[in-house]
Amino acid sequence: MVFVGIKVNILEDGRGVEVLAEGVVHGRDIIDAHEKIYDEDCLRRQRYQIVDKSACTEYAVTADDIDSIAELDRKASIINPDIVIAVIEAWGLQFSLTELWQAHLAECTFLTKSFRDRETAMKWIAENAKQP
Repeated sequence: MVFVGIKVNILEDGRGVEVLAEGVVHGRDIIDAHEKIYDEDCLRRQRYQIVDKSACTEYAVTADDIDSIAELDRKASIINPDIVIAVIEAWGLQFSLTELWQAHLAECTFLTKSFRDRETAMKWIAENAKQP
């Protein structure tokens, strides 16, 4: 699945979802991608997501966009509460927006964490993603 600024790859027969953000990414792009990866068939198989924003040059996401993304995550967690989400980020503003998103998910069952590199994120996923 490809959206403007975002590519979504389904990994391990749907057990994992990789979201690659590059260039200029807008909030609507992320919302559209979330709506697709939370399709009911895809959602039930998921155990983890890798959201890699390290190649993103501009992150044009508003607080309202963060609210909408968090609401999609909250609804998805009711159907599949066991998803872990690793977010890979390269610069400070992205971390600030991820912290805002994580604050919105305080009552959500998803386990989330931010990382600066993919290797550390993958190790964390291996340690925390539940087996089917």
